[in-house]
Amino acid sequence: MKSPFDVLDSIPVEQVPAAIARLAARAMTPNVGAATVAPPDELLTPAETAKLLKLDDVRQVYRRAKSLGAIHMGRRLRFSRRKVLARLAAH
Repeated sequence: MKSPFDVLDSIPVEQVPAAIARLAARAMTPNVGAATVAPPDELLTPAETAKLLKLDDVRQVYRRAKSLGAIHMGRRLRFSRRKVLARLAAH
């Protein structure tokens, strides 16, 4: 099987500029169906985290802060929605 580079090497010299232009245009065209970049993660307050986990008492979130991957922002705690959901899925 020929590699893509073998195919490029077989392009006649006079057609190289057109091939480069075509490849450049292809590279700049969005690829429909290609993997997309993950959306940014959302940081949740302890109360929002408790609601997400369907916990009645926000103190349960504080008790589990380390295992939920709490992020300290000064004196405040925030939780990554992605990490909380991953932790929930793991159990």
